[in-house]
Amino acid sequence: MKYLIALLMLIPLSAQAAETYNPEGLWLTQNERSAIRVEVDKDGTLVGYIAWIIEGGLQFDEKNPDARLRSRPMCGLEIMKGLQKQTDNPNEWEDGQIYKADEGDVYNVDAEVLSKDDMKVLGYLGLSLFGKTQNWKRVSPADYPKCIPANK
Repeated sequence: MKYLIALLMLIPLSAQAAETYNPEGLWLTQNERSAIRVEVDKDGTLVGYIAWIIEGGLQFDEKNPDARLRSRPMCGLEIMKGLQKQTDNPNEWEDGQIYKADEGDVYNVDAEVLSKDDMKVLGYLGLSLFGKTQNWKRVSPADYPKCIPANK
């Protein structure tokens, strides 16, 4: 009988759903050179905009392959878009794109919110197996004040 009670006590633990974390907020990139404002847009996809840039950091989209876009300010630039929330794990967002401004390249991107303050961002071309992962940390807007778009 005591084995049955012990077994019944374990069932609720295994049946509990994993905690869901909110991806929206301000996230400091792994290299700590920018902070990205992440939000869910009106279509329900995850998007990200440059909200803070380190002093002396890239101010204009100078590496963009389209010469017409090289003078646009980095501040406020949408660099991540189209990530779809996964039904089997609500902390995972997949099948989006991310713009790596210091290279001027666009990559596929997947993201997983690991905890309240940690997000794993995987950029890749083709197969995610060959991608590069960054760990982003949630930060306070008070510590990373909103950037002001530069003028050329």
